[in-house]
Amino acid sequence: MIKNKKLLEELEKEIIRNSQLDINKNIKIFQEFLKLAREVGRFPSENLLEGIEIDIKYAKAINGIKRTD
Repeated sequence: MIKNKKLLEELEKEIIRNSQLDINKNIKIFQEFLKLAREVGRFPSENLLEGIEIDIKYAKAINGIKRTD
C-alpha cells in the first residue's frame, strides 16, 4: 500500500528526468513486436482491408438486434 503518494510521484518524475531515450532503439523494438504480432495473427496483416467483409457482416448483425431494455 502506498502511504506517501507525493513522494512516489516525485520519485517517478526523477526517474523520467534522468532516463535517456534512444528513438532508433525504440523504433526497432516496435517494428519487431509488430512483426511478431503479425506472425502469430494477433494484428492485422499489411492489407488493412483484408477480412473487412466479415467485419461488415458482424456489424450489420449487431446493429440489427433490437434492444429490450
